[in-house]
Amino acid sequence: MKSVLLYIILSFIVSTLYAQIDKERFEEIFNEEEFDSKYSTRENHSSIYQYTNPQAVPDWFLNPPVSQNNKIYSIGISDPETDTVKGLEVAIYRAQIMANIFKNSTTQLLCDFFVNETNQSSDIVYEHFSRINTKIPLESKFEVVETFRNSFDETLVLLKYHYSKKPKSKEQYRVMFELYKNEIETSSIGQLESIYELRVQSNSISIPDPMFYQLTELGKSSDVISAVDNNENQVPIYSLQYQGIPNTDSVKYCYFTHGLWKEYFRSVMVVILSKAREKPENIQYLSDSYNKNSFQKTTRGISVNRMSFVLSGIASFNNQIKVTLQEVALDR
Repeated sequence: MKSVLLYIILSFIVSTLYAQIDKERFEEIFNEEEFDSKYSTRENHSSIYQYTNPQAVPDWFLNPPVSQNNKIYSIGISDPETDTVKGLEVAIYRAQIMANIFKNSTTQLLCDFFVNETNQSSDIVYEHFSRINTKIPLESKFEVVETFRNSFDETLVLLKYHYSKKPKSKEQYRVMFELYKNEIETSSIGQLESIYELRVQSNSISIPDPMFYQLTELGKSSDVISAVDNNENQVPIYSLQYQGIPNTDSVKYCYFTHGLWKEYFRSVMVVILSKAREKPENIQYLSDSYNKNSFQKTTRGISVNRMSFVLSGIASFNNQIKVTLQEVALDR
């Protein structure tokens, strides 16, 4: 009995010592990160709009006019806490990007599938990489039909964009919407990481890329980086309330942590990629030499599709915007 008691006491002492060592190591890391300007100057959560009344959205945001032929109606939105001049500029440019994505874009999908055989477990890993790409002319013809600015310092724009298959200028920026998704399924847990990106690339090294936007999701957490002309900004987490957006889950308000653009951009990507996945794909069995750590039995799905869409409505569900896109015939 004494030996058992002694063993328990010794075990407790050893575990306490190890816990103390881990605590000290972690505290060292914490102190290093605290003085790293990359993190010390970052304000994760901003209470600037925390007690602002719920903001309504204009009717044209929920029910945009229907695009016809080469006249495309599209919506652009600035990030919260953006001044009036810059907000309008960003919103117009994002609306032009969306107009070209809707009218003529190519979607490429690649999905790898792994099964963990080596460790005799049921772990499954899916890796997805998707790209939606198009081009935007340096000189575009458009009309600003409506503008709206709310108390969150967001600017919303409704644009009528005149699409040309043969733009006057041969110089065009390349637009890419990209999604990387890593999904792990085990017998006990599921883990999902998603990275959504918008990149506009110029043809000249001397000209900075006009726009970059990145949304990273890990579980229920998310982080946003927004850049215009290489001026990068990490968008804080806000407490933003919106009203007037139709909710399919019958709640009164929507709560968006990073504003309307994040939700709108994400939803457009999700809808286009889901429609692309409905189309046939090529399946490839990879060789034994290709493996991912202990994961084997790998297949790869690949598909490439050109598509065209019309934006017909916006609603929300579970605090996420849900856009309705209708696929239409491509111009040949």
